[in-house]
Amino acid sequence: MSCTENESGPFVVFFLPAVVGFLTILLARRWANSQVSTSSTAVSRRRKIIKDPLIKRPLPSITTKMVAPGSKKGTSGAKKAAPAASDEDANGCKRTKVRLSFAAPLSEMKLSENPSPPKHIPFPYIPQDGVLLFEIMTFAFTVVATGLQLLNVYRTVWWLPNSLTSEAMHFHLIDPHLVGFILAILSRRLFLSVTLSILSAAVSPKLIPHATLGARMFILGVVVGSMSWCAYFIILKYPLVKIFYLCYPAIIYLILFGFQVSPFIELHYVETPIMHCCSHDPEQIRIEVDTIREDFNLRVKKILFNSIIGAYYSSFVPCCFAQSFVYYDVRRCATQVGLVWGALCGRYAAQLLPAALLDAPHRAARHLGRWTKYEGEVSEASEWCGNRWWGAGAVARRGGQLYVAAAATVAADPAAVHHRRFYSVFNDPSNLLCLFLCLQLSLVVLQLCLLFSSFAWHNFIAVLMLLFINYYTLFKMVRDYLIAWKVYNAENIIQDKNNLVTVN
Repeated sequence: MSCTENESGPFVVFFLPAVVGFLTILLARRWANSQVSTSSTAVSRRRKIIKDPLIKRPLPSITTKMVAPGSKKGTSGAKKAAPAASDEDANGCKRTKVRLSFAAPLSEMKLSENPSPPKHIPFPYIPQDGVLLFEIMTFAFTVVATGLQLLNVYRTVWWLPNSLTSEAMHFHLIDPHLVGFILAILSRRLFLSVTLSILSAAVSPKLIPHATLGARMFILGVVVGSMSWCAYFIILKYPLVKIFYLCYPAIIYLILFGFQVSPFIELHYVETPIMHCCSHDPEQIRIEVDTIREDFNLRVKKILFNSIIGAYYSSFVPCCFAQSFVYYDVRRCATQVGLVWGALCGRYAAQLLPAALLDAPHRAARHLGRWTKYEGEVSEASEWCGNRWWGAGAVARRGGQLYVAAAATVAADPAAVHHRRFYSVFNDPSNLLCLFLCLQLSLVVLQLCLLFSSFAWHNFIAVLMLLFINYYTLFKMVRDYLIAWKVYNAENIIQDKNNLVTVN
């Protein structure tokens, strides 16, 4: 049946993915809520802070008196605090002082002269897809995208009464070696994930590192051997110019990663996850920022490369190797390539840059702070020193230029451009998550608009199948953004209240 004769077709196809996507979001949300453990008191406290970030509970003005080691008060009552004593200041206003008899070390007494460090809120647990589940879903999506593009290129008019074929595609025109080459490169990470999952359950923990190394080398050899075997038969059938299409992504890989093998067969493997340490040494903060920045840049490279590879081999290569006598809609096939690339970008971004992972860069950015150029004249300005903390409003000279501290605690180098970029991106990671969410939402809206502008049955099927995975990615991005926005909004309120108490 042709969709051109049914005027209600676009409306039916519009409501079908919307209803299925809504049900998928409800089921995924229910599953996510069941994975969160509510028995922990720490989680309940976080939720209480996020729900009511000290709006109805103003912080009291507390003055802490540090007692040097060896004093009588520090030795007699080290675990008890003296009762609050109220006195009157010069203006006649009552002020309450809480004298604590804690024995403070000398290092902490020196740190009291520096600006107070920022306060962090524990980030709540957000369930994420496991490595094996993510690879299975991604492989299934790219295989479906490959089949849809082959359908766009080799479709038939099987429904016509005088048609010479009863099949929906010209299967005899599809090169099996080309399909094998595409499947081999798309399934490289899936094979490794399945192998590592089996090894983790069958091998003892002491032998896991050696078994993992052996599995990587074995999977790499199998994938490269399969690709070489398929490429040999492809070279015999097609001219050399088309063979270049298969090898073109290798040039991009060498430019981004060099001769490293791990990014080709694994999504992102790290020995230890990136963690934040609230250090009192500004130099350690800058080293931590550089480490986090390198890890973030590597994740962005992998997002772009893997999404381009998936869209290139699943949607672009089938069009390049189509026979010269085969007619297909170039505009629709190009749209398919763009939609697949956008969907893969969203999936990899939601997996490699979730809200929970961006919390460590956010905490490092709060300690790093930032500087802004000062255009005025200052009679006395200290030369910038990397061994001390700088408070808000402090003016420093660096390379003949004046800078003013624009954060409560600043350890950044005024002349380092990457420090300013790091602070602007990770000071509030919810803005970055909002950007991902807007891009994913725009992709879903574009696909819904294509449903109304398409009248061919294969275009309906192509857009409809791609919408399912985009709905799931959209749900994950909405969840991450809302949680991150609430957490960091509560953290800003608490930080402002603490700064106000310190000033008072």
